Amino acid sequence: MKIKENKKMLLMSKINLALSIFLLAFASFVTIQNIYEGKPYYERGAIFGFLLGLTLLIGAYFNIKRFKAESEGETIADERSRRVGEKAGSFAFFLLIACLMVSGLANSIFNLRLEYTSTVYLISVAGAFSLLIIGFYLDKKGDE
Repeated sequence: MKIKENKKMLLMSKINLALSIFLLAFASFVTIQNIYEGKPYYERGAIFGFLLGLTLLIGAYFNIKRFKAESEGETIADERSRRVGEKAGSFAFFLLIACLMVSGLANSIFNLRLEYTSTVYLISVAGAFSLLIIGFYLDKKGDE
């Protein structure tokens, strides 16, 4: 029964992967169209679509990886890997909060005239990638 359920979930993850690639392509098209028309690139929710597509893509990739490992009889979610995920999440969260605070203070002290929405979008994308990079680093650090 478990193998049949894994095959269904693997198919759903592959469909999710295809939909996320479509969403990423559409968001990229809207962003390029906004830039071409001279509008701000974050208008019409293009950044939200891009981040949603990227999140779905990463989630589908890891689900496919997990289902394939489970079908081969391997276990990949042990206590150490869960702890690495928790540590990476907390480090990335505090890094994100610190970047937001520093950008807000720098904007108010030096009168940089930064737009709040574009700054938050950029820092959020950096925070999402820092979660992946910190998680990868902590995972490799534990293997040595």
